[in-house]
Amino acid sequence: FPHVDPALRLAIAKHEFRPGHPYKLNAMVKEKPTAKTFEISDDGAFTQCERDASPKDHPSFHALIDPLIVYFKILQYFIISSGNVAASLQVNLGCSEYLHIRHLLSIRHESRRSHYEWSVVLQYHFMFHNHHLAEMHDGDYSSWRIMDSELASLYL
Repeated sequence: FPHVDPALRLAIAKHEFRPGHPYKLNAMVKEKPTAKTFEISDDGAFTQCERDASPKDHPSFHALIDPLIVYFKILQYFIISSGNVAASLQVNLGCSEYLHIRHLLSIRHESRRSHYEWSVVLQYHFMFHNHHLAEMHDGDYSSWRIMDSELASLYL
């Protein structure tokens, strides 16, 4: 993954990569200007943060799929190199099943046979990924294979 910054590869391995930043893994994007947002902490201090991606950053399934595949490949590389066979199997099966689910949602959106808007599918993806970071940090990758019905009821 020579086009991916080593700090990003490490963030993926440590499950600290922000789900809203897949564009950073796109080899076709040399540098994307980052919009900043401000957050106020409990003690009243301002913190400047990068904003997450929006539907403009990923206008279609195809604009998201390439960086998402890079993310999964890097994740798989680190899991396989750890020697944890069970986790490697979970990651491989989970990634392919997750991409299949996203693909089906995308096809439904593009064919207009469904009421899903792409922005909603994208928001589901970001929330799904964010929701499962803690599980991945604990070595559990099994939830990538299953559509999250609670999140789906909120976003789809």
